[in-house]
Amino acid sequence: MTCEKKAETMYQQAKQSDPTSLMIGMLAVLGSPEVDETVRRHDAILLRQLVNKGPEKDFCFPRLSAAHKMEFASELLRLFEVETLPRIQTKIGDVVSKLAEYVCDTEDPRGSLGPPNGWPALLPLVFRMADPASNQNRESCVAAISLLKACVGTLQDGVVGARTELQTILSNALQNSDLKLRTAALLLVCEIVGVVQKKDWVSLLQTAPVLWQVLEQMAAANDTDTLQEAMQALIEVATLEPDFFKASLQQNMQPAQFFAAVAKNRQMESLRPMALEWLVSFLEKRSKWLTKTLPAFAALCVEVCMELMLEVEDGEQELKVWAERMDDEEGDEDEDELFHAGEEAIDRVAQAVTMESLGTVLFQVIGTYVKQEQWQAKHAALAAVKQTVEYVEEKEHVNQMAQLLIQHVDSNHPRVRYKALHAIGQLANDQSPHFQEAWHEKLMPVLLMKMDDPVDRVAAMAMSAFVSFGEELDKALMASYAQGFMMKLVNKLQTSQHRGVREESITSIAVIAGVIEKDFSQYYGEIMPMLKHFVMKATAQNENRLRGKSFECMSLLGIAVGKEKFLPDAKDAISEMMKTQLEADDVQREYIKEASERIAQCLKRDFEPFLQHLLPGLFRSLKIEEEAVNGPVDEDDDEYVQVTNGEGKTVQVKSSKFEELSQAVQLLLCFCTELEGAYFDYAQTTAEHLLPLLTPGDDEMSMLIEDVRGTALQVWALLIKVAKVGAQERGIQSALPQQLFTTGLQKTFETMEKSSEAEKLSETASGITECIKNVGPGVLSASEVHQLVGKIFALTDQSLQRSQELEKVKQEQKSGDAAAVQALGGEDEDDEEDDQEQEEEQCRRNYEEVLGALMQVAPAEFMPCLEQCGQKITMWLQRKDLKVLALYLACDLILHLKEESVKVWPIFMPQVFASLSDADADLRTAGAYAVNLAAPLNSFAEAAPQAFQELARIVGAPKPKKRDDKGKIAFDNAVAALLSLAKSKPSHCPAGLEVWPLILSKLPLRDDEEEAQKVHESLADLVLAQEPSLVGGDGKNLGPTLSILAEVHHMEGICNKTTEEKILQIFKMIPQNILGGLAAGFTGKQQKKIESMLAG
Repeated sequence: MTCEKKAETMYQQAKQSDPTSLMIGMLAVLGSPEVDETVRRHDAILLRQLVNKGPEKDFCFPRLSAAHKMEFASELLRLFEVETLPRIQTKIGDVVSKLAEYVCDTEDPRGSLGPPNGWPALLPLVFRMADPASNQNRESCVAAISLLKACVGTLQDGVVGARTELQTILSNALQNSDLKLRTAALLLVCEIVGVVQKKDWVSLLQTAPVLWQVLEQMAAANDTDTLQEAMQALIEVATLEPDFFKASLQQNMQPAQFFAAVAKNRQMESLRPMALEWLVSFLEKRSKWLTKTLPAFAALCVEVCMELMLEVEDGEQELKVWAERMDDEEGDEDEDELFHAGEEAIDRVAQAVTMESLGTVLFQVIGTYVKQEQWQAKHAALAAVKQTVEYVEEKEHVNQMAQLLIQHVDSNHPRVRYKALHAIGQLANDQSPHFQEAWHEKLMPVLLMKMDDPVDRVAAMAMSAFVSFGEELDKALMASYAQGFMMKLVNKLQTSQHRGVREESITSIAVIAGVIEKDFSQYYGEIMPMLKHFVMKATAQNENRLRGKSFECMSLLGIAVGKEKFLPDAKDAISEMMKTQLEADDVQREYIKEASERIAQCLKRDFEPFLQHLLPGLFRSLKIEEEAVNGPVDEDDDEYVQVTNGEGKTVQVKSSKFEELSQAVQLLLCFCTELEGAYFDYAQTTAEHLLPLLTPGDDEMSMLIEDVRGTALQVWALLIKVAKVGAQERGIQSALPQQLFTTGLQKTFETMEKSSEAEKLSETASGITECIKNVGPGVLSASEVHQLVGKIFALTDQSLQRSQELEKVKQEQKSGDAAAVQALGGEDEDDEEDDQEQEEEQCRRNYEEVLGALMQVAPAEFMPCLEQCGQKITMWLQRKDLKVLALYLACDLILHLKEESVKVWPIFMPQVFASLSDADADLRTAGAYAVNLAAPLNSFAEAAPQAFQELARIVGAPKPKKRDDKGKIAFDNAVAALLSLAKSKPSHCPAGLEVWPLILSKLPLRDDEEEAQKVHESLADLVLAQEPSLVGGDGKNLGPTLSILAEVHHMEGICNKTTEEKILQIFKMIPQNILGGLAAGFTGKQQKKIESMLAG
């Protein structure tokens, strides 16, 4: 045994057998100036571990007697005060701050050394040492201020309570000429502002002008490291307490001007991204205030972003290196770092401020840069378009951006061509389907041509842009271009040796197949052998992505052409995927998982023969393999995670194991979804392997797998359906569905009893809903339904109690900060959405969905609970924050209990009508949905005229803006409700109100996809039934109606397969002469789709 190992063994033994002698002895070594400084520093590091509230074997301080604790703490403070070596003094300060975290913990006073704060001697000493007026040793003074900063979080009451001492320290330090001292004071101010409440830091606003002077002094001294630390601290303040900067910004735009100057200064390269970060972070936090008060701030941010985006390496060698690099390869960490910082930041600026405020400035800057001769300026302009086009709402502006990009795909410089194509791809993603519909004729030939760009990396980006553009291109349009692109792409696969070109060629082919579906059969015989070749031969390390994309493409081709044609090739694909060593191949793992899911989706029941080969590996992945921990573990080693298991043992687990576990559960979810009854033979075994994931535990291992528990519960719910359908298909009686249902509910409610985390409870409630739906009718008795309803209402009450506690804390803080807020000029925007309360709201919505599932499968058994539901709705409607929840419970009562729900309508129907025009979009959605559901019922006849008038007024108003996601959902639901009324209660429509032209003018729906599918199917049904009120007496509505149906045909998400078949039937039954007469009212795309339908 070496001396080092022998010493380590003795140290570990001493920690267990005699921690007092060990710690007192180490303290003596730390205070011995004759001992080598390196030894003393290491000694301090070990002492810090011994006082750190961590693993029991290392946390020795609590095992000291009370007297020895006091002796240790007193001596530690003495050593801190008398130490003359700055680095050792800092290390001692680290031990002090770590010990303070334990002994001054107000939530756990067991470690306290005495009142008033757990360590009564600490703050008086630190205050005395930190004051430059009483401590002439500048290094010692800096160390004390740094220690005070480290203790702010632990001792904030004591720190802010000693206002006089604190102000004296800061005043003396900031007035001192020593830059280190002034910097320490700046960092202390930042820490206090970031930790304590507004009311406790507002008095520090007077230090702000001096703080900016300190920044200027650091910059003048070229003290980069110190300036970097200060800037990082100010970034954190901008994120946590942006109001600290308001007054100063209004007065002289500081520190914004300072940060802008640093960001533009090429001599301060390492600090430029940080300076920009402060500007953008503050803008994100106070965008409304800045837009109203300092509109020049956003313009300054754009200016700085564009400056940084000019920083792209130039020169022949640099260009050669760039051209040869693949997009998935990492370059030097610092390569084009400034450009990427500016590129990311301008996206954040556009998102924070909105185009309505930023557009004029942004478009002017882009126009200025694109006119410059320097290629980097054009490159920056195109990058700005790419990053901000998502937020553009005006179609005219989108078209201008598209024109600008197309003008630069033939630039002399390959990086400009590349960026133009990259931006086109982004434009296609962000502005579909308008961009595709308006620009396909001009852009598709351009993309085809650029696939032959002499620089392979640019050619690959042209293909990538085609992928983005083509994914949202209509089938009929893609079919007209497919042949030319397939010829090009096949040629590239056969001739190019560039991995990026081959990868993007495969993806492009997959997109064509996905869009034109069975029409791809003509190319299948040529493409599939090529993909098999890549799967077999592309085995080099740098070809993993190429191989993965080949698997991806094979599965997409299978979905396109159908299982009859694909089945033989599916066997080869599965066989090759199983040969791949997933454990050693992170790149391919996700591709293979998704390819397996698509193959299952394609083959459905015919996938069953593959299960016997796939499931054993998946079941192994569900088990976490533990390895014993031997010796110290490198904390920086991210290959393993060190956790405590259910037996209390510390073990280590490969980090990749948790991702593998997640993917295995997701694959099981897919298999159960697609195979349904065909999975029956594996249901019991799958449940046995899945059960440990549903079982809650208190150990760290259980907490780490919590993220997959929700998905595992979804699988469990599907197993209930598998067992039920499988037994029916086999004509047998099986107790398995009931057993799985009972066990699932038992485990989930056990989990919920142990948790108060809204997000996890919400996920679990969704699983319960699916379990109930899948077990179906005839299983739950009235008493069981009553019991479950009681549990759900109790859980809802617990969520409401948590919300009340959150609100109480929020109000207390607001009340305490009221004076400070006033001093800061008032607060006109919240710092951020209350994530916790949003999670609680979602949790309560998911609880309500459990009630809806109970109504769905057991409506008669639920009826005794109707009165209780009415009472809850009455209570919830009294609170603004619960009205949405109340209305969704009302919606489920209407949907599932139909006319039986009428007896409680007087409780909620007045609120339904009031909600239709409410400022809260969520409430508008719920109100419109309630009308939608109630409209077909006879009992709604009396209210129908009022509903017609209210909804016609709402639907007749302009649509919400593009970024108003909730508003768009509410609008779609209003249109759906009006259509439901027009369909079910046409005789109750007030005279003179033409609702069908109004409805048709707002179709198709696109934002609420679930409602869109129902509305478009309903419209098709009405046409097939030749509903006179829809078509109109003179047939005036037929053209617009057919235009809508042609538009939605084959649009995944808003038109289901059943509706597609109905639309096809409609167009085939309409005489050709009538269609011909209406053709002028169809767009070119719609005409192509109609031609395709009629030719099929």
